[in-house]
Amino acid sequence: MVRWTWLAISAAFIAGTAHGADFKTLRHLNASAPTAVAPLPAASHPRPLQFVRIVIQPRNGEPWALAYNSSSVRGDNENSPADRLMTWSSGRVQEQPAPFKKVFDEELEKAGFAGDAPDSVFAESGSSTDLKVGVLITDIEGRFCIDCPNLFNRGGVPGTVIMTANWEIYSTLERKVIAKVTTSGGGDYNSRLGASFLPAVYEGFRENVRQFLANGELRKLAMTSAGAAPTATSPSLTPILLRGGTAHLTAAQASNAVAVVFAADGSGSGFLISDDGYLITNEHVVGGSKYVKLKRADGLETLGEVVRSDSRRDVALVKSNVRGRTPLDLHPGPVQQGDAVFAIGSPLGEAQQNTMTKGIVSATRVRDGLPYIQSDVAVTHGNSGGPLLDEKGRVIGITALGLAPNSSPIGLNFFIPIDDALKALSLTPAG
Repeated sequence: MVRWTWLAISAAFIAGTAHGADFKTLRHLNASAPTAVAPLPAASHPRPLQFVRIVIQPRNGEPWALAYNSSSVRGDNENSPADRLMTWSSGRVQEQPAPFKKVFDEELEKAGFAGDAPDSVFAESGSSTDLKVGVLITDIEGRFCIDCPNLFNRGGVPGTVIMTANWEIYSTLERKVIAKVTTSGGGDYNSRLGASFLPAVYEGFRENVRQFLANGELRKLAMTSAGAAPTATSPSLTPILLRGGTAHLTAAQASNAVAVVFAADGSGSGFLISDDGYLITNEHVVGGSKYVKLKRADGLETLGEVVRSDSRRDVALVKSNVRGRTPLDLHPGPVQQGDAVFAIGSPLGEAQQNTMTKGIVSATRVRDGLPYIQSDVAVTHGNSGGPLLDEKGRVIGITALGLAPNSSPIGLNFFIPIDDALKALSLTPAG
């Protein structure tokens, strides 16, 4: 695969030679009206979408763009020496997704879809987003006036880009592409381009995002298994009665019931909730793994089987050998603002296994339609799936995510209420 960036392509474009072939086609390139995307119902709970990859591969040797400068747009000259026709010769280009992801997420939000959480302190340890989106651009045409004022004298704009986009939606749970959508359209960039044509490329991409989000198949897929209330017991799961867990452990004793959970994509934390070997962790910790490795506080390593998971609520149930350990007591009742809480986990990996931190309940929140406990207790990568305890050592929540604007953690961390996790997995705690 040839790996370029748009910056390199832009430099080659500006240095390109003038040609006459297909001049008029690109000279009079026009984008159609923007697609109107109907917003999803306000009460809906769509599955989050995460944009992860963009590949650009027009046919080599194909003219794809025409560059102007201000001298070539004066008068009616149809083929000024200042015009440059660029032929694609870059092969297959895998572009950095970040600027395209920004456009994708902007349109996602406007349409009421759910995105991933790029400001989460847990972003590097994996995303809980099941549906990953990638796109292959197989055709692209553009015209750009690099130093023109806002409008061409003939009614055009400084930049127009039209492209054909082949979208794929990949499920990390099913480990396969589950849908394909093709769009074709473009957009105009009305401001002065300056030294780069990239803003016009992003506008062409934006129109294809709109068409993608308006696609009926995509909208149906995003709503599948996401419309039901997250706290309802799933009718497809046989309820499990958890054994034990009634012994009241102190916060210090509770660490013996917490383990490091190793899966194919990394590691997190989990904790024992029954005498018969059930542990709870995050779905994004186990990912698509059927089996995980568990490392206990005393160093003993065992194998665990992932028997249930709920990607929407981001919880998973693991079955393993309890080896005589005492499970944690669960407290599914309400929490109060200001209550002291303790988090146990393996921040930054197994080297810091069973680290305990203390904070308070800052608030209770609803994010993307789901309830969370907010706390300032310190957690980071590797804490995911670990327990949040009250002062009596009872589990009140599960570590889920934290916000870190500009990559700076600020004590805004969120925990799944334990009662919500139990209902999502159809678990009933012992009397």
